[in-house]
Amino acid sequence: MTCSHWNVRVTVPAGWNHVGLLPAPVTGDRAWVYPSEPGTTFTTWAGGAEVHLALSNHLMPWKVEVLGGLLFDNGKPLDEWGKRLKAAWADLTNLSKLHGDERQRTAAYLPSRAVRSVLLFGLGGFAQRPRLVSGTTPLGEALPAGVEILGQDDQVVTWQRQAGFSRDPYAHPEWAAYVWSGARAALLDMKYRQGKEVIGHAGALHAKPGTVVYFGTDGIALTERQPWPYRGEVGDYLLKGHLTGPVEHPTSQEQYLKLRGLGRAELAEKGADQ
Repeated sequence: MTCSHWNVRVTVPAGWNHVGLLPAPVTGDRAWVYPSEPGTTFTTWAGGAEVHLALSNHLMPWKVEVLGGLLFDNGKPLDEWGKRLKAAWADLTNLSKLHGDERQRTAAYLPSRAVRSVLLFGLGGFAQRPRLVSGTTPLGEALPAGVEILGQDDQVVTWQRQAGFSRDPYAHPEWAAYVWSGARAALLDMKYRQGKEVIGHAGALHAKPGTVVYFGTDGIALTERQPWPYRGEVGDYLLKGHLTGPVEHPTSQEQYLKLRGLGRAELAEKGADQ
């Protein structure tokens, strides 16, 4: 469970009838798939949290052969930064719900979203990515090759383009990869704790096989409501939408996002008890 990334050869066990647990690399628009067919064997890289879950999940352990890995020195460079931001986020979120003055609730809600963005996008900033360069070109003149237009007025066109990949001395892709690995593992199995005691579980592996429609970065779409409690803590599952069925199963991200919008609108209209 330390900060690590492992090159592993994985076999889905016989009798497995749930979602895939570990990513397998593929070519095309999406870089990863999650094999779940029993007997499937593939080689991949995965974070320590995901490998640990594959070996120790409550349904059936997967066969995982370690071929190599990266084990990073112990340290807690993000702990104090993350704890303070999460505390500020929680305080502002509570204030935005409980304050008696509607103006004060709004005043607390806006910075709560700002703090959330700092926490999430700050973490993503540790990943190594191609540099982006922006510029402007007088209206009517030829644009540089490979640019993406951001906007224009009556005088100039504003654009951006990738400027290649160069080493960022402040990048820590291993930090981002470790946290994202833990987030993916939590989509499958998340423990509710009271102190050190585990008092409950949530996640896709605790839903019936065949009920998972979609995985997002930090959310799951299911065909059945779940009794997972929301305590207002970071990482808790919060019901964001409910769509009365039956509906056609989405076959693309665009179709899913349309259904998600309808489900959020229905929940807002009818309330969480519907």
